Amino acid sequence: MMQFWKTEKYLRARAGAGILAAVVLLFLYQAPAISAQMWAELLEEQIEQANGGDADAQYGVGIKYLNGQGVHQNRKEATRWLEKAAASGHEGAKDKLQRMQDQEEQFEKLLSQAEGGDLEAQYQTGIMYLKGKGVEMNGRKARLWVGKAADKGNPKAITRLGKMYYKGEGGEEDYKSALKLFNSVSDDNVLAQYYLGDMYAEGNGVSRNYTTAISWYKKAADGGFGRASGKIINMEEELRMEKRRKKNAAQKEESNKAAAQLAMKSRQAKIEKQANAAQLAADRKAAAQRKKKVAAKTKKAPKQLTPLEKLASRQWMRKKKPVEYLPSKATECEMENGKLVCFSGLMTRVSGSNTVHYRVKSEVTAARGVFYATYRSLVVDVVSIENDDAELLAYNDEKEQGFHIKTGWTQDHKVECKLNAGGGLDCIKDKTHKIVIAGK
Repeated sequence: MMQFWKTEKYLRARAGAGILAAVVLLFLYQAPAISAQMWAELLEEQIEQANGGDADAQYGVGIKYLNGQGVHQNRKEATRWLEKAAASGHEGAKDKLQRMQDQEEQFEKLLSQAEGGDLEAQYQTGIMYLKGKGVEMNGRKARLWVGKAADKGNPKAITRLGKMYYKGEGGEEDYKSALKLFNSVSDDNVLAQYYLGDMYAEGNGVSRNYTTAISWYKKAADGGFGRASGKIINMEEELRMEKRRKKNAAQKEESNKAAAQLAMKSRQAKIEKQANAAQLAADRKAAAQRKKKVAAKTKKAPKQLTPLEKLASRQWMRKKKPVEYLPSKATECEMENGKLVCFSGLMTRVSGSNTVHYRVKSEVTAARGVFYATYRSLVVDVVSIENDDAELLAYNDEKEQGFHIKTGWTQDHKVECKLNAGGGLDCIKDKTHKIVIAGK
């Protein structure tokens, strides 16, 4: 659906062809970022291949020990596997071993500077402990060194320490401390503004407030932090969907009220016409007999649904997965101006070394037995899922702004669907791709 996901290329480079197929299946729909269990399963399979002499697998095992993926970080074990791969001629392993040595030397230099009171060195030392670069991961020491720089007023360290508390990096989550730190630098720090938006959007440490969240995201975006744009659109769409929901619920309640009032007036008018008590009793008896006869012969007629209401009353699936742009388990839909407007839940896919969080919005109309859906995806956020050490000290949070995948809307797609004999839908996407969707 979305061309910017290059899942296969990413996995083939890191997991080997034997593991690729299983992981691709896990990421095809609404998959979370790679979990500890998934990393552990990948590691188990790669170790088997590595023990068989596969250099790529040996490299992959070494990287997982180095990054703590599926196993506690163990630089000694990582070095052992990378040396095996390098001995087999694996160029990537040779390069990684050299960079590990460079990082170790750089860490020792930074630690010495940090102990001498250099604020930038204290910050970088903390980050290297956090990431396990040049030294074993140590969350307690990471917070200690970043905290030293933060205590002396380093804005970057203050923000990073806030993020560590907020995300639970290097220790337990502490929303109260995170909020205090973010607020202390929120006037001109886009990262602090962004994470304050997250806190209000998610209701972590504060009362959930979409309006306040949007205001913080906008400050971050205005300051050049591009990631915030997707969050702004997402919050605004949530508010629009809530407005549709309330409006439709109010209209339904008003319609039910009007129907009840009309029925009451009808009963009152009937009673008023039957002024004579004896006649009224006779009429009641006759009405009861008629009602009994009619009930025995007829049933209450079902409510007539519009084509769009019929569409929304079913679950639409493709390859046993909910369709994102039609009413399904993955979407919420409301009527607006004769259209069915749908907005999916938050879903996740992988692109290169990033996790992409996205939602799908669609507008569906019906005419002469044909359903027309126009949809597009909203990239809400893009998050790195691995430690990128292409540069020795490329850990500054400012680099979070440099994504190849932009947040915000992707291009529109159009789908035309007709009911088929099997109760499903035969669809054409963008006038070129045929799709069969099952209904249940």
